[in-house]
Amino acid sequence: DCGPDDERRGRAVTVWLLEQAALAGHTALELPRLTATLAQRGVPDPDAAVQSTLAEGEALAFQDALEEPGARHRRTASGAEGTDAEGGESEEDEERPVRVLIGLERYALAEESLADGLARLVNSAPKQDGSAADWEQAAASAQGSAADLIRAVAGHGLVLHTGGEAS
Repeated sequence: DCGPDDERRGRAVTVWLLEQAALAGHTALELPRLTATLAQRGVPDPDAAVQSTLAEGEALAFQDALEEPGARHRRTASGAEGTDAEGGESEEDEERPVRVLIGLERYALAEESLADGLARLVNSAPKQDGSAADWEQAAASAQGSAADLIRAVAGHGLVLHTGGEAS
């Protein structure tokens, strides 16, 4: 018997939401979005459901650095504001605010593995080969997004084109 306030139900709904997000192309969800969606699904304590899911190893928490100035302070997976040992905000927190992402382990590890492989490819490409003029000529003869893609290829050792309607 698993009532609405059962911890197992909260974990199951959390995992289900993360699986649905993955099917839609999102390997992780921001913590506030996940807890809000859990509340919409009738989970009585969304924060506890996420914490239980993390504690059981059914999902992982990640911190993604925000580049925007004036962004919110770093938050831990438990939702507490990040502070240093003396109880004040640390300099690192002020310099590099982060957003907390929650994701299923299998997708997170696959994404990390892909990122590592792409980094190896980027580092193995020659830096300059003197063909910039040829690339620019090809870009000038192309139209629309094809020209942008050619310029990206010319300027970088690796271009990952994920497609879309314009491709």
